[in-house]
Amino acid sequence: MSHRRSRHPHRRLGLALLAVAGLLVSGCSLAGSTPPLAGLIRLGDPAQDVAGEAGRKLRPFTLDLYRPDDHVAQYDGSWCVGASMQMMINIIDAGRPDRTRATQQRLYKLARKVSPWIETAPGASVYGWAEGLEQLGYGPYDELAADSRQAALKLAARQMRATDKPVGLLVWAGDHAWVMSGFKATADPALTDDFTVTHVWIEDPWTGRTSGRWGRGLDPHTLMTAKELGADYVRYASVYRPQYGRDGRFVVVAPVEELSAPV
Repeated sequence: MSHRRSRHPHRRLGLALLAVAGLLVSGCSLAGSTPPLAGLIRLGDPAQDVAGEAGRKLRPFTLDLYRPDDHVAQYDGSWCVGASMQMMINIIDAGRPDRTRATQQRLYKLARKVSPWIETAPGASVYGWAEGLEQLGYGPYDELAADSRQAALKLAARQMRATDKPVGLLVWAGDHAWVMSGFKATADPALTDDFTVTHVWIEDPWTGRTSGRWGRGLDPHTLMTAKELGADYVRYASVYRPQYGRDGRFVVVAPVEELSAPV
């Protein structure tokens, strides 16, 4: 079952979210100080579980938001957040994708400007990534986290399904930013919590570059299995980030949809 994209999403699903404080991607690596993590915030039931309904069979589900030319490589080694914001805006907007250096630089500078601390090293914050998208009218976005990779992917999939918007992934142990533009799952996240994310489509701004530690950047719109993702999407832990614990967590920048107020 495939889901057609909507350029005007207005569906509202209650989602169980783990709210996370601002993180800094400095030169595509984390630095800076952050407040502690907030607790579990439940905005409503994550999904209506209909697996037990008579005559209703849950089927594999695919959501792919990508269009040709939505992808943009980063023009500078420290602009992974700016390039990821640019790709996310391209995916959300119905118009012609903007792939210019000037726009990417403007987004990078915006993410730095709205960070709650003064940035001195190259790079932009995950907080600025989310807040920048929101200030430009593409939000609300927030930084979220989970204790396992699959839990983070399920969280990302629910958010994408609820909003038809892409998700950011903090990869390379905090050194880099990716965009999750689609996914495949064993069931529709809008219908049940009993599903597994099996594949994800990734837009990597590092395309055309090579990292001495992490290797070559991915081609545009690369489809990866959840297992393959594990080589890059790893826990973030640091002595400077005690709120993530010794073993760390998996961080996403995700669109958020709250429930409408009851009538």
